[in-house]
Amino acid sequence: MTIYQHRASVTTASGATSSASLRVGGGICRQVLIRANTSTTTFLSYIQDNSALEVMRYSSQTGELNDITAFPVSGIYTVFITNASPDDTFNIYLGIEE
Repeated sequence: MTIYQHRASVTTASGATSSASLRVGGGICRQVLIRANTSTTTFLSYIQDNSALEVMRYSSQTGELNDITAFPVSGIYTVFITNASPDDTFNIYLGIEE
């Protein structure tokens, strides 16, 4: 078993930002963690595959999202953060079992 970890630190501008993973040969996403620098920051987030198909959408979060719902992955995935209030720095982690 190999674990691919996508880690990024991004800053929102006008409430939005994104981060794209490297190409994943195929596997199962085991964890999505998005953590704002400030625990009171609210935000929306979603994940798209390289065909711009939305594969996960999350409701409004405050401070942190930690999802361990497994879903299949293959290709490049982009994590989008929107409606962040206030603008903040976010740490993103995707843990993918290949």
